[in-house]
Amino acid sequence: MAYSFRPADESVEAGLKRVARSQIESGLEHLRDEELPQEEKVHEIRKRCKKMRGLLRLVRPCFDGYKAENECFRDAARTLSNVRDASAVLETVDEIEIRFADELKKAALKPLRTQLSADRDELDETEIEETLADMRLVFREALDRVDGWTLSAEGAEAVSEGAAKTYKRAVKAMAKAESSGVAEDFHDWRKRAKYHWFHLRLVRKAWPPVLEAYADEAHHLSNLLGDHHDLHVLTKAAERQFGSRDETFELVGSLCAARQKSLADDALQLGRKLFWADKKAFEDEVGTLWQASRSEPA
Repeated sequence: MAYSFRPADESVEAGLKRVARSQIESGLEHLRDEELPQEEKVHEIRKRCKKMRGLLRLVRPCFDGYKAENECFRDAARTLSNVRDASAVLETVDEIEIRFADELKKAALKPLRTQLSADRDELDETEIEETLADMRLVFREALDRVDGWTLSAEGAEAVSEGAAKTYKRAVKAMAKAESSGVAEDFHDWRKRAKYHWFHLRLVRKAWPPVLEAYADEAHHLSNLLGDHHDLHVLTKAAERQFGSRDETFELVGSLCAARQKSLADDALQLGRKLFWADKKAFEDEVGTLWQASRSEPA
């Protein structure tokens, strides 16, 4: 469980550096692995970037280097987003075909799959490899900077405020998504909910039986909202390829909309259970658990 603070950490700052090094070094290992397919490297690097941004957000209020480091990992992930999206839409087609197998005629989505596969195959592998080479430099330079990171707070104060800010933003994003029903708002909620999940993972050692279960539910919420977004991306891809009046687009659009409605309902139901407290109550709870875990006898 490298992606978590530990009661044995000398300080929050020491734990921050340990977790950051673990994530960055893991990313470098994936980049050096000649046996790992290019697509998997892209997936792993984007995952490390997101986890680093979650870590940085936890200590954001007391870390002056937050802005520069967050932008570093945000921009790194963005350079690889088109590669990941090209595969993700095909995976979503697979899921649609399985879920609606009884309603779909055989090969009904073949025109869409053929076009999306062609789009993925058109990606320049040499260009992707050059981008991955750039990522090696980005990660090595970031690793060199970690030793110089300093926090202006310690103990519960260093983690509770950042966790509470993310929690509050997730609550607001959920309310907006529920009110509007717009896919973009659900995607924004997903981003906030995912950072909340990361924060729960990072502080889970403060009370493992409870916080690990809570983190599992937050992970499930993130997956529901991720699937919701993937369906939106697929719908837009189908519209670009075939036009809004094409029968393939109409079929895909209707199936995606039906599945999105179900996912939204499930996500909102779970979200109301996860985001029941106000920001201050959540901040106090994190702080209390953190402090208590550091006061327990070894």
